[in-house]
Amino acid sequence: MVRISLFVLLFAGAADVTVAQKQSYTQGYYQFPIRPGLANSLAGGLGDLRSNHFHAGLDIRTEQREGLPVYAAAEGYVYKVAVQRSGYGNVIFLRHPNGQTTVYGHLLKFSEPLATYVREEQYKKQTFEIDLFPEAGKYMFRKGEVIALSGNTGGSAGPHLHFEVRDSKDNYLNPLYFGFKEIRDVTPPKFVNLAVRPLDINGRVNGQFDRKVYAPVKQKDGSYRLPYPVSATGIIGFDLVAHDQMTGTGFRYGLQCIEIRMDGREVFSYNMEIFPNTSTRDYNNLIDYETEQKTGQRFLKCYVPDGNNFNLYKTDAYKGKLNITDTLSHEVRIRISDSFENFSELIFTIKGEAQNPPLPVFPAEVNPEWVQTEVQENTLIVKAKYYRSLEPSATYYVQGKEQNKAPDFYAGESAVFLTDLREHRPDSVKIGTSTVKTFLRSQVLPGIASSFKEAKWSVDFKNTSLFDTLFLTGQQNFNALTINNRGTALNDYISVTFTPEKAPEMKERTQVYRYLNGDYRFLGGKWDGDMIRFDTRELGTFVIQADTVPPRARLVEHSKKRIRGYIWDPMSGINHFKALVNGEWVLLNYDFKKGYIWSEKLDENQPFEGELVLEVTDRAGNSTILRTELVDPVVIPKKKIRKRKR
Repeated sequence: MVRISLFVLLFAGAADVTVAQKQSYTQGYYQFPIRPGLANSLAGGLGDLRSNHFHAGLDIRTEQREGLPVYAAAEGYVYKVAVQRSGYGNVIFLRHPNGQTTVYGHLLKFSEPLATYVREEQYKKQTFEIDLFPEAGKYMFRKGEVIALSGNTGGSAGPHLHFEVRDSKDNYLNPLYFGFKEIRDVTPPKFVNLAVRPLDINGRVNGQFDRKVYAPVKQKDGSYRLPYPVSATGIIGFDLVAHDQMTGTGFRYGLQCIEIRMDGREVFSYNMEIFPNTSTRDYNNLIDYETEQKTGQRFLKCYVPDGNNFNLYKTDAYKGKLNITDTLSHEVRIRISDSFENFSELIFTIKGEAQNPPLPVFPAEVNPEWVQTEVQENTLIVKAKYYRSLEPSATYYVQGKEQNKAPDFYAGESAVFLTDLREHRPDSVKIGTSTVKTFLRSQVLPGIASSFKEAKWSVDFKNTSLFDTLFLTGQQNFNALTINNRGTALNDYISVTFTPEKAPEMKERTQVYRYLNGDYRFLGGKWDGDMIRFDTRELGTFVIQADTVPPRARLVEHSKKRIRGYIWDPMSGINHFKALVNGEWVLLNYDFKKGYIWSEKLDENQPFEGELVLEVTDRAGNSTILRTELVDPVVIPKKKIRKRKR
């Protein structure tokens, strides 16, 4: 049996466009890798929205425990095997005769002889984390043979098996399309929130240049409705929070397909069937990244954003966006479905509103309480709270020249002024008696390596750093530097140099941290005189801090049989660690989530003898060294259980 995926995109105002994406899924080629033949359930699926990426496969539940046998889904050889501190943890990549690869992650233990091979290589290279590519065919597994035991290693949030199927080009495929009978689902997806947002400077939602969030209400017939019509004009787009539900679980999963129709015509279609391994970072451009950074809620954009390279959909010139140019009512239907073709539908009305409604007339002059500026993509938004005037206006200063502008609309108590930054980049804005700086520095184009330099800071962009045009803002405040805001997504790293107002006393222990929600996340950096350089894939506020406190280490066992303990560092984090027994390197496994370390001998029959030296170093360069003699293991006798007399 072969499954063929086909979706058709139709667009209002243009000729019908047909796009076919086909992928073959041979039924029965793969067996389920956990408890085959028995009912199983999932904690995650392909395309789930995760932090900074789409989930790449299935998370198969393992009854909340470790140690379940993991079976080879089909005959193949070990193409790659790795041990990672985070990410996949212990992972096997199995390549098959059909050219595809299956991936098994978060494993507890590898099967022999693979386990011995990995351990020997770790000792040879004296490292816990390791990536290995054995000779093709050296480690073969038959279909249904046990290749490992399931675990909770790496970035796993609980015991489960991460399972992927990749094609010969390393694209992720949806494993559920291969017909695993172990997974059953008859439950339709669920709508949670719908955001409607203007997508150009003339767009409005309910008269405002701002996104409006609606909570769909489920009806008795199973469909969803919005409680009242959406009022809009200009070019707008939808952002959606919705998730799949599966029978018998309380987990939330990503959607397989989204289809949007307006007035009976299909205007958008999204199909999470296959996506490239190299494109997972594009996720940050396909969600409302700013909202995700502020609230943690992940809205998926239901249009093709500028700078997109992700081929989940193809559209015409409108790219899934809606252009409302009249005052009529338009019916919108959004259909969401899962891999088992269960679906739900949201139905609502968009009512076109008049463009450029008249501004209110005020009888008296009132200076603004405050003036705020904000950059959203290509638009500068200026808000003046409580501003009232017979002839309200804002004065923009652009390279020494003045430009006056009336408010575009009033939002509650504030006058709102909009400026297209592709036409003007004001240095500052004056409204009434208040003048504020915009801190706009430069326009940075994607696909081009470029640099921007100020007196005490600079930014270097690679040709891959940006998804779309960035209107760079920057402000230095003593030993902190703010570059744009945390809601602007980057595709790749940028390099930043920064000279603080006061040079730190201990540069060797002082580095850069990103400030986020009251927390400081270590980034690092290298000093060159009084200037520090660091790389980042996130924007926002960066501060310089010193970490002079060494990491902590505590042994709970240091016997001739084994070494166990805990290591942790509350500020910069653990960089590396090593254990020596009589000067010989010993493999310590590391569960970074718990800070737990434990030894694994090269030869289990040989006892540890002599002195143990444990050295732990944090990312600021502080070290802790423990020295102790290894002792005979303590044997605790089992207590005899006395029978109670009746």
